[in-house]
Amino acid sequence: MRFVKYLPIAYLWFLFQAMRRLTFLILLLSTLVQAQTDSTFVDERYLEDQFYFNLTYISLLNTPPPISQSGFSFGLGGGFIKDFPLNARRNVALGAGLGYGFNNYYFNVRFNKETEEGEETVVLNSKFMLHMLELPIELRFRTSTPTRYRFWRFYPGLKISYVFYENLSQDRDPDFDVGETVQPNELLYGLTFSGGFNKWNVHVYYGLNDLLTNTRENDYDFNITDFRIGLVFYVF
Repeated sequence: MRFVKYLPIAYLWFLFQAMRRLTFLILLLSTLVQAQTDSTFVDERYLEDQFYFNLTYISLLNTPPPISQSGFSFGLGGGFIKDFPLNARRNVALGAGLGYGFNNYYFNVRFNKETEEGEETVVLNSKFMLHMLELPIELRFRTSTPTRYRFWRFYPGLKISYVFYENLSQDRDPDFDVGETVQPNELLYGLTFSGGFNKWNVHVYYGLNDLLTNTRENDYDFNITDFRIGLVFYVF
């Protein structure tokens, strides 16, 4: 009879344990459902704000007879581009950003000078290194969607660069100094194009103004521009 006396207490204990486990199970299931819901959340107002990095080969255009390109001229750049969608699907946008660029130009300068043996042709190996603040502007066409992160892109644009530091080095010659003849233009601008799939994209730049300007000691107009082609990587 003592066993029967304690049946209500045992029943309540059993009911308490069952309710505790059921509550734990409900909380666990709700957490899993919430996690699943969060993982499938679709952001209909997504942006393609991106950090970028580019590496390009540089070709000098319109070089006059005294100047010829030599070595491997290259450019490096990186920065951030802000995305401004222009349509409801958000696959057409305007991109504007700020970045840093470093260009290394290798070229030869050929000139004639008088020596004791007569006229001699001298070739000086020269190098300009330019450090620039860059403003890229892009019109962006892409096949992206709120759930597609690997897509094709077609980004024509314009890049404006301000040269804030320059460095010239050349072979020594007492009769000629390249720095007294030409100097880099402080403001450079040109057309750009970036296009490709996912992370791998081609980057092209075509300069629209003169790369070099004349110094006061020189009245010869060089009209040299640059063409750059390489790769650009967009990092989210």
